[in-house]
Order: sequence, then structure tokens, then C-alpha cells
Amino acid sequence: MMLFDASLDTSFWNVAAQVGVAPYLFSFFRVYYCSAVEREIVTTDPGETSLIYPQAMLFRLLQEDGRLHQAEPEKPLNLFGMGEACALAVARERAWTLLINDARPLQFARASGINCVAVPDFCVLLYAQRKITHAAVEGYLKRLAPTTSPVSWSNRPGGLPM
Repeated sequence: MMLFDASLDTSFWNVAAQVGVAPYLFSFFRVYYCSAVEREIVTTDPGETSLIYPQAMLFRLLQEDGRLHQAEPEKPLNLFGMGEACALAVARERAWTLLINDARPLQFARASGINCVAVPDFCVLLYAQRKITHAAVEGYLKRLAPTTSPVSWSNRPGGLPM
């Protein structure tokens, strides 16, 4: 299967890690992150606390084994938070897919012509590609409902972006 280059946003990573679909990403994408996204994912300062959140630990492990790659934007946008601004800019500048879950920046990116994948889209893709069962995709989508706006994914024309 051909891998697509993708720019990772914090919102996608945190939600995908929380529901358990983050490891599947690497069957579909070469995942790139920028330093602003890395800072948002790894939010604890080792000088202040030894705590590390599960999504940060998974990020570090996948970074160390070479599955996550760094890519910085030439010109970050002056919109949204720093992570979204940089991830959006990388996707736009390089014509890559944007992995994002926050509704407002997701809608902005799609309106700008950037190919986007939200976590619910990715879960449905996993099911469509027979990587997970129907019961699994239903469970993931149910778990996503409290944190993911249906506007982000369910009413999109044209189906999945892949």
C-alpha cells in the first residue's frame, strides 16, 4: 500500500492516542510533526515533574523508533494556536494530508483546499480497509462523540479524503 505524507496536529494525535487508533496511522501515512506540535503533545517539563501522559509517551516511543518525522513550515500561519498554525502551514506548503481533529481549523483547512483527515474519518477508513471490525468502528465513534464535533466529519461531501 502506498503511504501518503501527512502533517500531524496535536488535536488528532491526542484523540487518536486516547481511543487507541494512533498505531494504525503508519500503515497509511508517513507522519510528520513540527516542533510546536511536539511541545503541545509533550506538555510536561522533566525539570518540574516526572509525570508523562500516555499520548506523550506513545509519541516519544514512535519518535525514537523512527515512525514520526520532523518537518517545519517555511511560514507558519497567524491563525489558531501555534500547533494548528504550523501543522496547517506544513500541509499547505507541501501539499500533504493534514491530520487534525479541531473543528474550526479543520473547516478552515478544508475550505483552503487542504486534504484533511479527522479521527472519525480515520476510524471509518480503518473499517473500510478491513483493518478493524464493524463493532470496533462503532465503539471508536461512540467514544469520540463527546470530544469530536459531528460537523468535523459526518456531513462532508465526497466521503473520506483518501
